[in-house]
Amino acid sequence: MTESEIMLEESSSRKPELIEVINALQSEAHSNSSTHSSTVIYGLSDLSEPELDRLAPVWAGLPATYKHRILKQLVETSEAVFELDFGAFALMNLTDKNNLVRSAAIELLWSDESLATMRRLIDLARTDESHDVRAQAFSALGRFLLLGEYGDIPAHDAREAQELALIAVKDRHAPVEIRCRALEAIANSSHPQAAALIRAAYDDGNHLLKVSAIYAMGRTCDKSWRDTILEELESSDNQIVYESVQACGALQLEESVRLIGDLVLGDDREIQLMAIWALGEIGGKRAFEILSDLEETVEDREFLEAIEEAVDAASFSLSMSSLDFEFDNI
Repeated sequence: MTESEIMLEESSSRKPELIEVINALQSEAHSNSSTHSSTVIYGLSDLSEPELDRLAPVWAGLPATYKHRILKQLVETSEAVFELDFGAFALMNLTDKNNLVRSAAIELLWSDESLATMRRLIDLARTDESHDVRAQAFSALGRFLLLGEYGDIPAHDAREAQELALIAVKDRHAPVEIRCRALEAIANSSHPQAAALIRAAYDDGNHLLKVSAIYAMGRTCDKSWRDTILEELESSDNQIVYESVQACGALQLEESVRLIGDLVLGDDREIQLMAIWALGEIGGKRAFEILSDLEETVEDREFLEAIEEAVDAASFSLSMSSLDFEFDNI
């Protein structure tokens, strides 16, 4: 359970009055604490338009670093406590003067799938003065390209975001961070140029583009990238290895289980956690055995939670495989 979850669990179920939220914001504004009271976190959820109008001038006067810290904590909270809705508050922050605040606001909109939000993101990706904000907007647009693939939003609406990302990827004068995030977004689509753009980025010679290309390979659902990804699993570069492990999990590459099993026992914590996740996604008997053995020896709380989730995922795929086998033999 995260600190945010604990704070919310300990707080009253009553939503704080806006004046309480404003008072808490102002009193905490000059604190060095990396966490904030449940009054602030709970109170910034489900804000109405009149409440936003009252809050806006107070919020505008707070230090940018403080606002950024709060938004980042709201991102963490929203990923764990789904009943809280910070959408309206996030949208308000898309026009903040500070680049970091705008970027964090985009991140806070991670679950928003509305066309109105997509258009706001397109505007930011196209015109924002900050390269970091534009890159974050392209990253967020990736989910809308995926929604377009699934038919959950009209194809012509998704196409505008797709074309904008294509232009950015091909623009060799654009900041590399923008090109990377645009490439990752394009990987969520079946655009005929996607594979060639991923290959070109991989071969470009720029390290950041190569990292993004490997991530993009995993997003394509195309196992033709198998050999490239398996080769990069043995790279000496931890960033490359991390993205390769993630791509193996996304593509469910059974051939990678042995190598990923070795990485679980490595000394890079982020790679270890990603390897645990990937084994759960890949599933199969060997992955399940590795995870089960690991579960018996690990004491680290974060690792245990990750392993339990991965074991559940691997168990499900194993049970489905057994069902398929039974049906095939009827």
